[in-house]
Amino acid sequence: MKKPVSLMIVMFVLVLSVFALNRDDIEEEKIAVRFPSSPVSDINQAKNFSKGSMYVTGQIGFHSYVATDDPFNTMPFPVGCSYEVALTDNIGIGGTVMFDRWCDYLGMFGGKYTFRVFKPSLDIIYHFNLKKMKGLGFLAGANLGYSLLSVSNELGNDYTGELKSEPHIAPFLGLHINFWENHSGFFNRFLVILKAHWSVTGDFSRLSGSAGIAYKIK
Repeated sequence: MKKPVSLMIVMFVLVLSVFALNRDDIEEEKIAVRFPSSPVSDINQAKNFSKGSMYVTGQIGFHSYVATDDPFNTMPFPVGCSYEVALTDNIGIGGTVMFDRWCDYLGMFGGKYTFRVFKPSLDIIYHFNLKKMKGLGFLAGANLGYSLLSVSNELGNDYTGELKSEPHIAPFLGLHINFWENHSGFFNRFLVILKAHWSVTGDFSRLSGSAGIAYKIK
């Protein structure tokens, strides 16, 4: 119990810190509106995330739901992709689909069970767009979806375990990094995105992470 509480405190502190930094940027934007010729307005012209922008992301997860003794029967990383469109300069909405797979014998004579989990979700994201941190931005949001479980057995046996398909809710914090911000053209459209997720519902709930490469379509 102590570990989840500590993680929640850390996440809460990070959110408050990012909001504090973002408040300074809002004040700078107000100054830029009052004095259009100021250097601040030039800085704010370049945004990785702005209204109408669209991103597609390929990503991997940093966990698998079940660890088995046979590494060849378990995916080392869940994989997936996501799409996001910016409704405003800070708020985005999109969707993600993740896939994980593992195998287990669940007993001596039951045969091998293969578990597959598809996790489609609706994503709501807030981007902080910190101008002071060049090439770096913070984000927070939540995945709202469903974990679809499929189980098969090599001997045709039924699965009688506790795992099942269930709703999926996962708040997250993350950051995106543009290593090529000073380059024009193709590479400037790529971002590295890192997230820490905390699934808060059902048998698949746990703290996890993901890393991805996002491409700016628009």
